[in-house]
Amino acid sequence: MNPGLPDEQTFPLPLGTATIGRTKDNLVFCVHKSLSRKHAQLTYDGKKVRISDLQSKNGVFFNGRRVPNADLVEGDSFRCGDITFLVEGATTRSPKISIGAQTLQSPLGAEPSASKRPTRVPPAAAVVVEEDPQRHKDKLFLLIRASELLVGELALEKMLDELIVLAVQVLEADRIALLSLDDETLEITPKVIKTFVGAAPRPYSKRVVDWVVDNGSPTSFSDVSRDKSLPGEAKDDASIKGAMAAPINPGGGTIGVLYADSVSKVDAFKPDDLALFRALANLAAVGMESDALRRNEQDSIVAD
Repeated sequence: MNPGLPDEQTFPLPLGTATIGRTKDNLVFCVHKSLSRKHAQLTYDGKKVRISDLQSKNGVFFNGRRVPNADLVEGDSFRCGDITFLVEGATTRSPKISIGAQTLQSPLGAEPSASKRPTRVPPAAAVVVEEDPQRHKDKLFLLIRASELLVGELALEKMLDELIVLAVQVLEADRIALLSLDDETLEITPKVIKTFVGAAPRPYSKRVVDWVVDNGSPTSFSDVSRDKSLPGEAKDDASIKGAMAAPINPGGGTIGVLYADSVSKVDAFKPDDLALFRALANLAAVGMESDALRRNEQDSIVAD
């Protein structure tokens, strides 16, 4: 992708096998915390490309599902951890793997404009890795891709997971979580969590979440560990620096919270990050409310 642009990198893909990972001993390497050192293996037999998971922590995903392996053809996209790849020229004799980015690939499949560029016929098999060269453009495309999730056929859990995966690709966060209201206990509990730091008793700040639920507005926090205006004990958040959160509210009250933080940087999030987070929370609200309505309709049909 992005042929001729400075952010494109190309690696030959030989007959046989090659690996994807975050270290330079892989043929396709991308320094990203969601990738394992040896994450996946690509096999090219001269006719097709096959991706296989190498027992990675964060998995390989194809068509929105985690898979042990998958056969790929021209225009297919897949994901390793939180990095999306695009296959090009899989039927040619000189395959290659390119790393570049300016758009986020749709989690629902490759876009025609990405796989069929009229100005260039791909001369070889290529896998394109989404990175972060122009954050403002990436955020726009993130919203476009996120909106596609709402009209897809993914189950709610998978849709919300893909929503968080998209956020991971453009936000410099150590942890991102989507929490939802439990209908029975009426407690806000984690539903989707992405964390790139060591294990913690709770992968989010309850003080921040409680504040957002009580006030009903998206807010960013410069340094949670020093913020005495938040409810609860500051010592509970001694390891958390910058944070932001947005309520998930479909119109009838808060049913969840979208949360992100950094354990290393104060003022980690800018106003446009918070604006993006608010938009993602609104999309999550639409998806969760639509799912609830579908379930209610199904229950009514069964009752009748």
